[in-house]
Amino acid sequence: ALCKPLDEAFSLWKQLLENPGIPDVRSREQTMTSLQLLASLYRLQAKPIQALESFLLLQSLCQRLGDNLGAAEALCQLTRLLLQLECPSQAQV
Repeated sequence: ALCKPLDEAFSLWKQLLENPGIPDVRSREQTMTSLQLLASLYRLQAKPIQALESFLLLQSLCQRLGDNLGAAEALCQLTRLLLQLECPSQAQV
């Protein structure tokens, strides 16, 4: 029950970001922060797959916005999660 709002938020972000191009949002910084928080909350809830998907959305958004540092940070978080899940070959890719 506690994850229902997180799942709803993830679904909304996924719908918004599934189309190519830059989404029309009020604040890019707040959007990126929201995705980071979403992924972190999933990690705290012990839902690593949802956290991975959230970081992938964040990485995709950062790439679209030309934010190389943000994209690199998202990739670092993805790698960290994959290593915690004992998937080193996936982390290398």
